[in-house]
Amino acid sequence: MSDPSAAPEPSRPDRAAEPVAKPAGKVAAATMCSRVTGLLREAVFAALFATRGVADAYVLAFRIPNLLRDFFAEGALASAFVPAFAEAKEKEGEARAFELARRVLGTLGALAALVVLLGIVFAPAVVSLIAMDARVEWRPLTIQLTRIMFPFLLLVAWASVAMGILNTYRRYFVPAVAPMFFNLIAVVSGSVLLLLDLGETDAAVVWSVFVVVGGLAQLLVQLPALRAIGFRFRPQLDLRLRDPGLRKIVRRMGPVLLSLTATNVMILITTVLAWQTEGWASSLHYAFRLVHLPIGVVGVAVGTIVLAAGARRSAVNDVEGLNDIVRRGLRLNWFLALPAAVGLFVLAEPIVRLIYQRGTFDAASTASVAEALRYYAGGIVFYAGIKAAAPHFLVRGDTRTPMLCSLLGIAANLIVALSLVGPLGMRALALAVAVGAATNYLALRFLARRRFGPGSGPGGGFLLRCGVAAILLGGAGAFLGSAWLTGDQAVANGWLRAALTLGLVAALGLLYLFVAARLGIEEGAWVRARLRRGRGA
Repeated sequence: MSDPSAAPEPSRPDRAAEPVAKPAGKVAAATMCSRVTGLLREAVFAALFATRGVADAYVLAFRIPNLLRDFFAEGALASAFVPAFAEAKEKEGEARAFELARRVLGTLGALAALVVLLGIVFAPAVVSLIAMDARVEWRPLTIQLTRIMFPFLLLVAWASVAMGILNTYRRYFVPAVAPMFFNLIAVVSGSVLLLLDLGETDAAVVWSVFVVVGGLAQLLVQLPALRAIGFRFRPQLDLRLRDPGLRKIVRRMGPVLLSLTATNVMILITTVLAWQTEGWASSLHYAFRLVHLPIGVVGVAVGTIVLAAGARRSAVNDVEGLNDIVRRGLRLNWFLALPAAVGLFVLAEPIVRLIYQRGTFDAASTASVAEALRYYAGGIVFYAGIKAAAPHFLVRGDTRTPMLCSLLGIAANLIVALSLVGPLGMRALALAVAVGAATNYLALRFLARRRFGPGSGPGGGFLLRCGVAAILLGGAGAFLGSAWLTGDQAVANGWLRAALTLGLVAALGLLYLFVAARLGIEEGAWVRARLRRGRGA
């Protein structure tokens, strides 16, 4: 069976279509490894800290450098750097592209280091501003953890530049799998902490130190792949921004920051609101980590390919090829993210119990996290879809439109959170993030359709068929889950219940693929063919 992502472009017979599904599948496999180990990391963290105050302190402390990370690393820098690097490589040659990359490493690395220093010095003021006067007993620990984790920012900034270079060379696997090493370090260190049975405060401090060690590992694992393409990691300073390519990247980073970090801004807003009540911040954190699995496997994988392949098409002014890449990326996103959203919604409680419920994490914690997960799940398609929709503008040099759409999403997030937190409590905060992401995505697609025409959209018929397949999956999941895994009739044995949960998830995935193929969804038939080939069929 042919790859549906590599269908020829009739209007551009001189150019072979960029594959999307096949490289996205490789990135998804690597990202799956990273996100599964990430869930193991969160399971260890949950066993250590559950949903108590120390967990809330860590979550708030990590949110601060993590938000800045998206400016200097995985959000703004990556999306501003990749198109500029691809253009330099295409038009001026590899040597010039490498020179630009080294100047980005040196100059923005120096700026990130300055921010790290300021963050460490002014951590008390930052935490006081965010946490306000609530729960002052946890503020000293939050300040300490914030200071420890700030150097993580510089390391992931450099790792992000390495990722952008490798992706431009179609080396997708190593950058996608690099976060797995960060997670493995956390899993090993957390397991040791469980055996040592340290106090909660000391354990949180040690855990935060290993966050920084994991960031270093995420960078180092990419260096051999960089050397393989001829690039040497030698940062160069250009503080006066004399390099025109560097100036272009810096100009784009501000708007791109708001374009691609809106979800993290929303998460920070809801974390601050959740901080007022013990257990809310950590419950939302655990729930969003589960949502992060499909966002990574689908959204990050598809978005990575759309950004890199789209930048190559834009560099040679292939407008139709760019639109085609976006269209196929959006189709993959809807086809894969929609069943993930439905599955997490209907099986929220058994999945949370399987991943987290052990150690100090009890049934009450499971109920709280599952409640948040159901509300987050409604936004999965949109969280992931933004990563494929925003590059449609960014690779054309339009940073203003995605920025405005992000601001619109943040505004929707604030309105929902502030107006509904009273009657809905913690659920309103998860719902607010989902609504904000949906607003952002729908605005991007509305403006793309007006500006670039309908050719970049996934198509109404395709969306309808995906919806039918997802509804059947949800119905089967709700029926079987209520019979075996929830309520008074749930299987009592923990190991059997875990096996049934995993088996049901696998069965529902196969059901979705079967229905999708019968409905004529090309992506479904392609995935089934790839699975058969993987089994040696």
